Amino acid sequence: MSTSHSEGVLPGTLRDPIAVIGIGCRFPGGASSPRRLWDFLTQGRCAIVEVPRDRWDHRRYYDPDPSKPGKTYVRAAGFLEEAIDAFDAAFFGISPREAAVLDPQQRLLAEVAWEGLEDAGLPPDDLAGSPTGV
Repeated sequence: MSTSHSEGVLPGTLRDPIAVIGIGCRFPGGASSPRRLWDFLTQGRCAIVEVPRDRWDHRRYYDPDPSKPGKTYVRAAGFLEEAIDAFDAAFFGISPREAAVLDPQQRLLAEVAWEGLEDAGLPPDDLAGSPTGV
């Protein structure tokens, strides 16, 4: 029995056109805008670094033995350089209390989605009630 790539997809959604008209991004290596990402790629830079101490003390969890329980054998990864805990909750109409428990990935998504709207030149108020997704 073969399974289709579109299994579980609503009929017609694979053929419906979409328009990507704005972009925002965050990537390791300081590539926090489309221009910076392009520069990063064209310069052939590498974003993999040793785990920064302000993230966690990897020496506490590192062991070269990959089968060691409770340990990691990885000492490097790609990290965002921007402070992931810096978030202007008031700008997004979110209370400080809610922002404190909001997943950092959701905060980053809000910021990057906003940058995408700015890049597209779309006033967010014009999108209310429209079939727009991010």
